[in-house]
Amino acid sequence: MKRPILTVLSLALSLLLIACQDRTPTQPAVPQVAPIKVGISPNPLLGPLYAAQGKDAAWTARRFNTSGDIGYALLAGEIDAGFVETHKALKLLKAPGGETLKIAGSIQFPYGATVVVRKGLKLRLRELAGLRLAALDEHCEVKEQFERDAVKNGLTPKKLRYRYMPFSDMLPALEAKSIDAIVIKGAYAVLAERAGHTILYQKWDMAANGDDCCPPAIAQTEYFLVLRAQSAEKVKPLLSALKTTADLPPSAIRTATVQQLAYPADALEQYPTPTFALLNDEQVKLLGEARCLLTR
Repeated sequence: MKRPILTVLSLALSLLLIACQDRTPTQPAVPQVAPIKVGISPNPLLGPLYAAQGKDAAWTARRFNTSGDIGYALLAGEIDAGFVETHKALKLLKAPGGETLKIAGSIQFPYGATVVVRKGLKLRLRELAGLRLAALDEHCEVKEQFERDAVKNGLTPKKLRYRYMPFSDMLPALEAKSIDAIVIKGAYAVLAERAGHTILYQKWDMAANGDDCCPPAIAQTEYFLVLRAQSAEKVKPLLSALKTTADLPPSAIRTATVQQLAYPADALEQYPTPTFALLNDEQVKLLGEARCLLTR
């Protein structure tokens, strides 16, 4: 009789222990924060972003063909932030839905003038007369600086045939052979040379004189970091990481760019390196404080 009783007691004790274990409070699961999505159109001017990337980064880069595509993705809510070319970013803020966007910082590059001749054409500066040239605006300082120097090389500016278009449209036009040469900001030189075109003229030591096409507040700005207003808090770790790249030597920016884009190192060494900067007072005034994410 004792064995059945012991068996029953043992079974009851086991059931009691199981019941107690079931009542033990479980620890709540820690929610996983999804990394923010940052739109980029890969090129060497995004060197600071490449240098800021790491395996613990709180963001992921999503690639697009153009910064115009990045703008559409921002408006559609497909990404949290993106690097958009300066003039396209300014138009984006004024587009339907643009009121939901803010600008947090910019990619800066030294201000300079460059003339690029499409691949296959072998010319000297004075031989540009009669060819099809692209420039941003009739009174753009980049164009006027080139013309002042061209006169010294025997070229008459009145003989130049210009078509006016945004800087961002010039390289595609050159590729399409719809124009023969472009008068462009120096930041585009590395992209043009990489595509096989020829740098015919370059001047880096230019001062932004406040013309309509390149006002001083954005003369050295190649990209704005645009974000959806509702993603402002999530983007702050990205901003912090980008700010730290200001302390890196140029070689570190170039190395990160070479690793990301598989560019030959010597293709970058002859050019200045881009930098990331938060918005300055002049840019805030130009954009309007309500359109800016101020973190200083």
